[in-house]
Amino acid sequence: MTNRLQELRVVNKEQQRVLADLLGLSVVDYCKRELGYTRVTLEEAHKLAVHWGLTIEEIFFADEIPFNEVAFCVNSP
Repeated sequence: MTNRLQELRVVNKEQQRVLADLLGLSVVDYCKRELGYTRVTLEEAHKLAVHWGLTIEEIFFADEIPFNEVAFCVNSP
């Protein structure tokens, strides 16, 4: 799983400090989340989703294949 935190921050012309403050983190701790060194909590993910007007899935699961697009294989006897 990858996240789009850096992409969304840059597109929205925000500094890491703004998002760190939103989440109640230091800039260093926010940066660790942006780079994927530390996992984002569900509460933090929700705050970011509300902040950007996106769903959690759009931020953190953009690279995943939607369930309805997965092909299932059944072994024949």
